[in-house]
Amino acid sequence: MNIAHTNIAAAGAKFSGYSLVRRVAACCLIGLATMSAATAGPGERERERDRAAQTRRAQDAADARQNDDRRFDPREFDARARDQRRELQQEQQNKDAEAFRRSGRLTPDERRDLRRQINEAGNDIYPNGRRR
Repeated sequence: MNIAHTNIAAAGAKFSGYSLVRRVAACCLIGLATMSAATAGPGERERERDRAAQTRRAQDAADARQNDDRRFDPREFDARARDQRRELQQEQQNKDAEAFRRSGRLTPDERRDLRRQINEAGNDIYPNGRRR
């Protein structure tokens, strides 16, 4: 009679290869983590910080050189001031036109739009009753 499928030792022998592989993989991962932690000590962090600071200083110096190359151009300044004045005038005209529209009469287009909106709202509120 064959009782190998009920024998616990026989069943454990079948999976022992998998558990060995898992144990080896876990030991390798732990060893790699320990080695990387040992090599990247506080000195590595300081070196990385120094490299970042040097890069920042080099970028700032390049920006300063670029800004020094640009000269003050009075025409560019005048153009900017003229554009700003034009924008302010446009905004003021828009405000004045809006205030006039509120206080004065509606234009024919505005009346037509308002009448259309009122009719649409009335149709939505009071739909035609069901015919009998």
